[in-house]
Parts: sequence; structure tokens; C-alpha cells
Amino acid sequence: MARGIVATLPRPEFCTLFENEITRSRNLLGAHPLLVKLRNQIGPLLEDDFGHGILHSELVCVDGGAIVQIELKDQADQTGMERAMLLVQMAGLLHDIKRKEKHHSEKGARFARTLLQNGNYSLTPGEIETVCNAIQNHEAFQKNRLGHPPSLISDALYDADKFRWGPDNFTHTVWDMVIFAKIPLAEFLRRFPRGMEKLSQIRDTFRTDTGKAYGPGFINLGIEAGELLVATLQAERSELFS
Repeated sequence: MARGIVATLPRPEFCTLFENEITRSRNLLGAHPLLVKLRNQIGPLLEDDFGHGILHSELVCVDGGAIVQIELKDQADQTGMERAMLLVQMAGLLHDIKRKEKHHSEKGARFARTLLQNGNYSLTPGEIETVCNAIQNHEAFQKNRLGHPPSLISDALYDADKFRWGPDNFTHTVWDMVIFAKIPLAEFLRRFPRGMEKLSQIRDTFRTDTGKAYGPGFINLGIEAGELLVATLQAERSELFS
């Protein structure tokens, strides 16, 4: 039902305006030797049953790489652009590696640092810290930025991750989490208003210029999908018990 509702909504404007950047980012993710190696190594460790597995991570990688291209289009040469895309996609693959644990961003950053330092990934110490700081900084509603200076890689990862709070939330993520936690429909509906309030709050947290311009569009579509869904569910439940 949720997927049917999302299918009736328009695509996010970001996906329409930046198809070329998205395609280039997707191609890099599928072809770069370091990204292929990393994906193969961590794929079995990602928690697919909790809505933050390989599908989620790859979507974050693709949009993160597109954001980097848009932000750097007048500032970086081809080599510098690809390196920045590589770093944000490595962070994207690793950012939810500890998603089921408390303080998952901090633990994920520690895991990533050990893996990248010892795994022969051909990154400089500075690049490893850039990736790890981005992972540590990606969680929503953190009270501070954990002492790390802002960077494009960090901000692009955050924004691409929060794009997923849009329509993706109701085609995949929320249902994986509900099924994992065995939450009954009545309890889902009871919690729904609070969840939608948090969804609304994300609109003001985007960090890059690109995220600020197009991120709220993702969130608005997610809110629209959620409101249509809960209205349909409530109507069906009322009809069932009338």
C-alpha cells in the first residue's frame, strides 16, 4: 500500500535536475576498485533486516557522490572531483555498519578507521580521518558536531543520508524496522504522529547548499506519503470494525 502511494507522487526535484551527476556517481560506485572491494568486504556485515543495509547504503553513496559533484563543479579538476566522490562513497558504504548499536555513528567511525588503516585501501591518513569524521558526524539531532571541523565529505554524507527520510522511508526503511521490532499495526499508528514530527524537523538540518535547496523536497514528499498512508490505514480499520 505504501509503495503504491509513493508511486503516485512526483520524483524529488533533485533526481530530475541532476540525472547526469547521479548516473556518474552510480557508475563510480559500481566500477571503482576500492569501492567494489569495500562493498564486497562489508556487504555481509550490513544489517539488511533493519532498513539500513546495502540498499540504503548504496542510495546514500549515489546521492552523496552527486552532491559532491554539484558542490565542486566550479572548484575541482576531474581528478580532485573523483577523489572527493570516492571518499564520500566509502563513508556512505560504512556509515551504518553499527546501526543496531547505541552511539552507532561513533562506533561505526572506529570500525571504519581500523578497517581502512589495515585493509590496504590506498588512502592517506588524512583521507581516512575525513571518511571517519563524516561517519561520526552523520547522525541526526546530534547536539554538537563532535568537535570535528565541517567538511564537504561530512556534509554531503549527512545530506544524502537524510534524503532517505523522504519517499524511501515509506517504500523500504520503516517497514524493515517495524518487522524487525515486531510492532503491531495499532502501535505503529499510535507512534506515527511523533515519527512525522521528527520527519518535519529534518527539513531544517541540511548542511550543503545543495542539501538546503533540495533536501526539504525529499522530506515534503515523505510527509505527504506518510499522511496519505495513515489516512488510508485508519479508514480501512474503521471500516473493518464498523
